[in-house]
Amino acid sequence: MEETATTPADIPAAAKPAEEWIWLVEPEGGGQWNMDRDEQIAADCAADGVPRLRCYSWSPWTLSLGYNQRLDQINVPQVERRGYGIVRRPTGGRAVFHAQEITYAVAMMGKGRGVHDTYAAINRALLRGFQILGAEGVQFNRLQPDFREHYATDESASCFSASALSELMWQGRKLAGSAQRRYGDVLLQHGSILIGDAHLEIVELLTAATDAPRQQRMREILRQRTATLSEVFGGAVPTFTELAHGLQQGFAEVFR
Repeated sequence: MEETATTPADIPAAAKPAEEWIWLVEPEGGGQWNMDRDEQIAADCAADGVPRLRCYSWSPWTLSLGYNQRLDQINVPQVERRGYGIVRRPTGGRAVFHAQEITYAVAMMGKGRGVHDTYAAINRALLRGFQILGAEGVQFNRLQPDFREHYATDESASCFSASALSELMWQGRKLAGSAQRRYGDVLLQHGSILIGDAHLEIVELLTAATDAPRQQRMREILRQRTATLSEVFGGAVPTFTELAHGLQQGFAEVFR
């Protein structure tokens, strides 16, 4: 896979950030490669102080676990039978099935910046990117759920079963799920932005869903709580490259 670092020519000079960014567009990486790459951009940022935005996808489709999530929540034989990958993320949170999505990773200096403030700022940049692309109705989640209560439920093994404060929503449903980790003065935040509904297959890859009726119930709960770019754009979803460039412009404006 060829790695590219570009500054898009279509970003107006006035919209470029005061500090130069490195833009990375790297589709179709394997699970472990993608996670190693995210940690590498954090290390690179620590070395040179230059922020980076990486947009990527997954091949094969991959189920990722949060850093501290138990593997016994995953039906590993089922994942392997379907030819999917399994990887552990360097960040926390619950399982994500990376299928029809665009994934982003941000590495930037975080010294003096609180977790919530940087989380909200990055989500503002994502939101601005969607607005530039013509998306309507995307907004922030302004409610903080009781995660202790939620984690006691079967469906809590999936990241997209609940929305955190400041995460992006569409018509009250979660569009993007993110997690953040600090490496000294550098923060790494990465997240999944749903394009289609293939993420619903995760209910068949969890040990909590042991029979068809329970799988159907969990699938319906997840469907009711998630939104996709296919819905946001009415089926006319921008290409992967167009999505990546739109997000780049959003970051250029918010972090200028």
